[in-house]
Amino acid sequence: MRNESGIVAELKREELKLFGKEHSEMRKFAAVFLDLDHTLVDTRRQYDVGLTHTLQVLYDNQVPETWVERFLANHQALWAQYDKREITMADLRRERFLRAWSDHGVHKTLADAAEFQSVYDANFDNTLFPYEETLDLVSDLARDHRLGIVTNGSPDLQQRKLSVVGLASYFPEDTIIISERIGMAKPHPSVYQAACDVLRIEAAEAVMIGDNYHADVEGAMAFGMSAIWYVPDPVMAHDAEEQLGKTPLTTREQVLSALAQLESARN
Repeated sequence: MRNESGIVAELKREELKLFGKEHSEMRKFAAVFLDLDHTLVDTRRQYDVGLTHTLQVLYDNQVPETWVERFLANHQALWAQYDKREITMADLRRERFLRAWSDHGVHKTLADAAEFQSVYDANFDNTLFPYEETLDLVSDLARDHRLGIVTNGSPDLQQRKLSVVGLASYFPEDTIIISERIGMAKPHPSVYQAACDVLRIEAAEAVMIGDNYHADVEGAMAFGMSAIWYVPDPVMAHDAEEQLGKTPLTTREQVLSALAQLESARN
């Protein structure tokens, strides 16, 4: 294995932690933690299918051309507040709807918002799809590792998502770490501490795999875990590379290779 002299630059240290380096002996991580939305479950497709159906049922799709765009933009802005625990999930669901209409000069009531969410929820299971390689990836990881989910998603939906897409058997309920139940959201270290506590392991014995570079990669690494940046959605991967100037992994093969490299690098 090649040794580097002196102090390794910060960027190099991050690259080594993310992608590993060759080592003659491999020591497996005790656990692999995975994000759920946009990592295992195609959440962008979820909204596309779910909103199309709901708008058809309630409005016969007679909405302003940019209504969905505004709904999703408001959802994203409100999610930042939700992650800071400034608002509840109920607030987020209500306000993203009301603001999408307000952005187009239309006033809707609380009853309208509740009806919209009810129709959306009733069809929710039909909007859930794993990414093409999700099931094979999780199966491969489960052969040699204990698994857990670490998510900032809504507590009332995460187990349901895993069940619908065929992943529930890999993740017993006590291994699903939902940040709202902890208090803070990823990348706060308390979330990763809770995950390690559940599996009774130290941070160095775990690797985190997720699509959000700040929350899943930087957050996990700051806590002492290793991390793999994985964005299976091609649109999101392209956007992330443009925004961050870094290239995420996008395939199962790349993730398994990166994991093997990280494990080879362990002493």
